[in-house]
Amino acid sequence: MALSPPRILLCGDVLGRLNQLYKRVLSVNKSTGPFDALLCVGQFFPDSVDELDEVANFLEGRSQVPIPTYFTGDYGVGAARFLSSAVKLPSNKGFKTDGLEICPNLYWLRASGKFSLHGLSVVYLSGAQSQDADAGVWNSSDLSEAPPGVSDLSGSDPTVAELVAEIKPRHVISYCWK
Repeated sequence: MALSPPRILLCGDVLGRLNQLYKRVLSVNKSTGPFDALLCVGQFFPDSVDELDEVANFLEGRSQVPIPTYFTGDYGVGAARFLSSAVKLPSNKGFKTDGLEICPNLYWLRASGKFSLHGLSVVYLSGAQSQDADAGVWNSSDLSEAPPGVSDLSGSDPTVAELVAEIKPRHVISYCWK
């Protein structure tokens, strides 16, 4: 008997609005679920200090994350504080590509890696592209040039094009930050 494919929810910028996100996830899960996990691409943390309490409620255990959630957007207000604390946890020591556990059911896909999620191979490149040298931010000089023969399509990043050419994924989910 064949295993059923994993059911994964996707979302873009969360911007720290975790109550809204998980209310929607619970609704979708109830009507068309169950889903195995949630992948969040884009900015996970808020733009404003005013919205930080909502994130803190989840990360400090006052609210529960209802579905295994993986995020790549490791920038925004409060990101450095919460993520630096998570790196120090004993369970997050060593080489981990399947996410650092920030709190129960919430995983930070730090930097880059590849892991299996319910049989689905997930490859990720975290952070935002910028010429600045802030944490969680990369620029094309951080990685080697694309090899000959890799097309640089209009509007695409050559670094991501190189990664895609190398691993040849069946599906690509990309967040475009403008």
